[in-house]
Amino acid sequence: MSKNYYYFSTHTIYPQIYTRLTAYAEYQKLDEETQTLLDKFVNNFAKRNKQISTLDYCSNFLAKHKDELYELDKLKSTTSKQFLYNFLGYSKLWGASTRSFGRNSKGNKERAEKISEQELIDEMTNPKASIKKLLDVSGGDLSAVKPFLPAIMISLKTNTRDNDKMRFKHTGKFCFDFDKFKDKEEAIFWMEKVWKGTKNIKPYMGFVSPRGKGFKLFCQVDISNPDFQGDFGSEDKEVVEKHHKTWYQGARKELETKFPELKERIDSATNDPQRLTYIPFIANKEIDFKYDASRLSSYTEIVENERKLASEKLLKKISKRQVEVDRIMKEQNITCQVQAYNLLLKKGKYNFDLEFEKEKFIKVVDFIEKESHKDSRIQDWISKEFDSYHSLQKLSWALYGVFEDLAIEQIKRLIPEGSNKLDEDHNDYRWAIKSINDYSQEMLKSLTPAPFYDKVRKLPIVNDFISDNFGTSFKNLSDFKIINDYYETYIRNKNLDDDTENLAEFLDDITMYLDKKKLRLPLIEKFDSITPEVSLGPNDYLDKDVMHSIFQEKYADKRVFFLRSQCGK
Repeated sequence: MSKNYYYFSTHTIYPQIYTRLTAYAEYQKLDEETQTLLDKFVNNFAKRNKQISTLDYCSNFLAKHKDELYELDKLKSTTSKQFLYNFLGYSKLWGASTRSFGRNSKGNKERAEKISEQELIDEMTNPKASIKKLLDVSGGDLSAVKPFLPAIMISLKTNTRDNDKMRFKHTGKFCFDFDKFKDKEEAIFWMEKVWKGTKNIKPYMGFVSPRGKGFKLFCQVDISNPDFQGDFGSEDKEVVEKHHKTWYQGARKELETKFPELKERIDSATNDPQRLTYIPFIANKEIDFKYDASRLSSYTEIVENERKLASEKLLKKISKRQVEVDRIMKEQNITCQVQAYNLLLKKGKYNFDLEFEKEKFIKVVDFIEKESHKDSRIQDWISKEFDSYHSLQKLSWALYGVFEDLAIEQIKRLIPEGSNKLDEDHNDYRWAIKSINDYSQEMLKSLTPAPFYDKVRKLPIVNDFISDNFGTSFKNLSDFKIINDYYETYIRNKNLDDDTENLAEFLDDITMYLDKKKLRLPLIEKFDSITPEVSLGPNDYLDKDVMHSIFQEKYADKRVFFLRSQCGK
């Protein structure tokens, strides 16, 4: 089990951090009038002439306010100009950890360094190490130091926070952040209690937070556990975030059950595996710090308990729509009511027809496979597009959420023979390792096969095949099925009783259904009842004078308009 961490630290890269914090400490000793003037110096920096350098900006300000800044001449450690430059750097957070390692920071090229667990502990507890030095040069001001403190991303094995470059390999470590205590004494009291753990939670490291009114606990699970490997093996962002949150929420509930007094003191933001944990200096290691490398927390038990609760909650939701779920199970030949419920939700959003989409998906794959044997250009395209791990990962993520195991089976047909993406023993086979537990209810509701068709439609022959054979969307097909059901009901009634009343009832039902389909917006009936005050011709919309007359003169005091175009009728 890895005992290394990625250390997101700028003070170890840029010695200027220390001089900037020193400038802040000197600023605190100046009189109020000088501080006010220096605040103005910082605030006006963004408005300066961008053609001059930062040092020239400092020189010009110093020359303009030489008499008022006489106190700066008394500084022993630096010149007045250098002081202004360093204070500006502190105020603008140049080189701060939050900036240099920020998510998608412009020009961010910084990478965290790898350090061992013992090196991390030494940095936190050794009075001669660099974190203590940061605190010393700032005059002991924690607020000033915090943006420049080093941090670790405890849950992910990655040396960057750039979303385009991050690696989502989970470390098996989790952080709990407890805060909002009245003072350090109370924080230490509760840290001692929680450190003892629960049935499934055994923290391996704990320490008082930088400001002293909270504490953090680190937990480690066994990453060789088959359940952990199955959940986190894909290293896909959405999957890792989902399973991280599942364990975190389950563990949090167990902590809240044993320590109900702390329910409102656990920071929920730590359920994000990308969150940085800032590392403070621990002055009193015996009291403010806890460590036992041998302690492990349970993974399977916590996750199973959390999923059981989620399942019970889901079944209650299903029971409220049981009639609709049963109907979908019958119509779509589905044996699992959870799958039917997910389809019901998807239908509510997209009017989705699973039977139609399965048939379409399989036939499109059949066609591509067939054409690839006829045309080497198509074969080359498939070899390129379906032998990329990242491409397969994105496709399989969307398609599995719609078709489950059928998606993996069909994608495999398009992967070149001999590719390591088909080798179950190869690391790149991770694209195919999917479970319905990887998805949230909201994900299953929203996913469609669209990413697959967006890709394959780039081949003109495939695009034509889809348009010719599936030009009618699943929404249209669903409408046709409903109308057909009405018709079959009519025929059945007509055979039982040849009466014109049945025909009238059938036509009434059809008319009512089609009328509903005309309501493209909830308010369109209201719009239709409004008498227009202005009617515009086709060319009036492009006439600047007409538009000016309406919006700037006739209705100058109006801010909300009802507009209806001719194509809306």
